[in-house]
Amino acid sequence: MRIAFFCPHSDPLASPGEPDSGGQCVYEARVAEQLARLGHEVRVYTRLWGGKSEHQAICDGATVCRYPMGPEGFLRKEDMGPYLAEFAERVLSDQSAWLQHADVIHGHYWDGGASALIASLAVGKPLLFTSHSLGLLKRDRISDPTPDGSKFRYELRIRAEKKILDAADAVIALSRTEREALTGRYGTNAEKIRIVPGGVDTEAFHLRLDKTDLQRQLGFTSDYLLFTVGRLDPRKGFLELLEAIPPVVKALREAGKTVTFLIPLGPEQPSPDEKAYRDALLQRASELQVTDAIRWFHRLTDQELLDYYAAADLFLCPSPYEPFGLVLVEAFASGTPVVATPHGGPIDIVTPGVNGYLADPMDPPAFAARILDALLAPENDRHRMRAAAAERARTRYAWSSVASAIAEVYHSIQGDAFALR
Repeated sequence: MRIAFFCPHSDPLASPGEPDSGGQCVYEARVAEQLARLGHEVRVYTRLWGGKSEHQAICDGATVCRYPMGPEGFLRKEDMGPYLAEFAERVLSDQSAWLQHADVIHGHYWDGGASALIASLAVGKPLLFTSHSLGLLKRDRISDPTPDGSKFRYELRIRAEKKILDAADAVIALSRTEREALTGRYGTNAEKIRIVPGGVDTEAFHLRLDKTDLQRQLGFTSDYLLFTVGRLDPRKGFLELLEAIPPVVKALREAGKTVTFLIPLGPEQPSPDEKAYRDALLQRASELQVTDAIRWFHRLTDQELLDYYAAADLFLCPSPYEPFGLVLVEAFASGTPVVATPHGGPIDIVTPGVNGYLADPMDPPAFAARILDALLAPENDRHRMRAAAAERARTRYAWSSVASAIAEVYHSIQGDAFALR
């Protein structure tokens, strides 16, 4: 098959720490790669900016094609709406011959879905949509602090999502929570929806069930090491995580134990929003008197990221809302249990008491309590939880399985492209 991905904001080959990079970019890159390995040809259409090349190979059979859109420089995904028609027109003008022979158009996130819808109508090809995150669910958990709604532009996003979902021939949901929202709150035809989770390259991560030696090699001397990672963004919940640190430190001190939290500070050259959030983190840590329990870090190398995942006793996901939770699966592949938000995809990934715990990060005492449950359990139970996490990653979330399931969805909508519209 010929498969076209539309993802204006989420360049699959974005550098870690780049604005608006993250788990969705990894998802698109790995799915494209695995589809190519299955013998399909994939072209990924994204925005050209930052001095990148117009064409860049992911692997043989999968290529990123970049096109200019809107103003020069970084453009927030929330601000792309006025330029999406321009983006689609540039892609169609340059790629018309290839798209005329494509088998499916696949839009990622609402900006990708909107541009993919334009392309689908122009060339008469089936449309598949993966939201990666839904505006209605995100708005439930994170309100827009600006009087005019310009921070997250929920009204535009939700309206666009509804139009895309109505037009799509099939929709991939990453979790049960997303499927329920699609049918119950967006009114999406349930027959269109397939649940296919995100995945992980299990061979790329360092599986460590015994953590202590690696911690010492990396220079950590505390009894426990806790890790979290992500863009420097309020939506990742790092400020909320800080509120849970004092009760954890206090309880461990009473047990004669010490702990180190690994928390990101974003790139060394932050954007204004990143700098404001960084300043808020540093100030709040000082106010809470927990700076001694924190090891801050800037952008990690690939090796550092793998080492921290593997060395951590726990991975923490304090996002108020997490659409899927790729970082959780990456932690699992490293033999690292998690404490994660119950809002969104983590409820499908985490089995409480088996491979981690779920707790609301907006309730710091509850989040701290689950951290302590995991850390202060008997060593045999902790080892069993690590093994269960690794097994879950291997059997459920290998990228090859994810891509095969998506290819089956592509096949299911060929030849009857408009039946469910």
